[in-house]
Amino acid sequence: MIDRSSLLASDLERIPKVLLGHTQAARRAMPVRAPGVPLPRRIVLTGLGSSRFAALVVAPYLRAVGLDVVVEHASTRWTAPLAPGTLLVAISNSGRTPEVVAAAHRGRSAGAAVLAVTNDPESALAAAADMVQLLIAGDEASGVASVTYAATVATLYRLAEALGAEIDAERTLVEAARIATEILSRRDGWLPEAADLLHAGAAIHLLADAAALGTAEQAALLFREGPRLLAGVTDAGDWLHVGVYTALPGYRAILLSGTPYDDDVVSVIHGRGGRIIAIGPADTEHADINIPVTGSALGVPGIRALVESVVLGLIAAELWRRARA
Repeated sequence: MIDRSSLLASDLERIPKVLLGHTQAARRAMPVRAPGVPLPRRIVLTGLGSSRFAALVVAPYLRAVGLDVVVEHASTRWTAPLAPGTLLVAISNSGRTPEVVAAAHRGRSAGAAVLAVTNDPESALAAAADMVQLLIAGDEASGVASVTYAATVATLYRLAEALGAEIDAERTLVEAARIATEILSRRDGWLPEAADLLHAGAAIHLLADAAALGTAEQAALLFREGPRLLAGVTDAGDWLHVGVYTALPGYRAILLSGTPYDDDVVSVIHGRGGRIIAIGPADTEHADINIPVTGSALGVPGIRALVESVVLGLIAAELWRRARA
């Protein structure tokens, strides 16, 4: 029987190489900024699953430069208005997701410019779009979106730069690849203990700043898809209002730390008999386990999102391995 948990771990080890591949692509202009092509008045990022989670990670960069940005489920009945002057970014690794392909056709029919982000240049999505940006992620041996998620974040990060965000995509991706390599090399120092803590719980609750919920949602998907664990996501501040009610003895949480609510969240969880892992700054007070993500990763959200997705993916792969044992 194929051990897909080991294949997932192997896929995660490829992420630094894929990110470095994107640094070369970052040196080439994206088609959305071809000579004579004006900036769009509105940008709609649409996809499902990991594709949408990656869009959530990058959307704040586009809003920060004053662009009107919407991230939506490709499956929604109530789509954002599409018209000339709108850029629809339709995201699907396979290029076959029916809802995303249908969104691309709607965009073309409405006169919007359609950019397909996909791993397959011959896909239905690529054929439905005006422009195609390849993920250059290769094949995922595990069949679980991990490398393609990182490649989608990298691609959309480059898109943000092309649309005016003051970021250096090439330098960012080089640094993300370097730190991800370090995380992979020292996993034995934190992974067994983190898996021990989470393995004892019935569900995993992921808490983060709202701007990082895409990273948390991707992790929750891996926990559900691999080890088949219940996993949910809440903004850290909002959790103190709406999530606290399920914090009972045995509660297990992962906090993407650095939010204004870290200390309160940790205190409440401990006071109710739960335990918590903090990923991020090394000094999250009183967390049961701290997995530091330091240096430039903390100063650049794009780097942090890519690095933390590797940390969380490794935890999911280890819990999956233990579930099979």
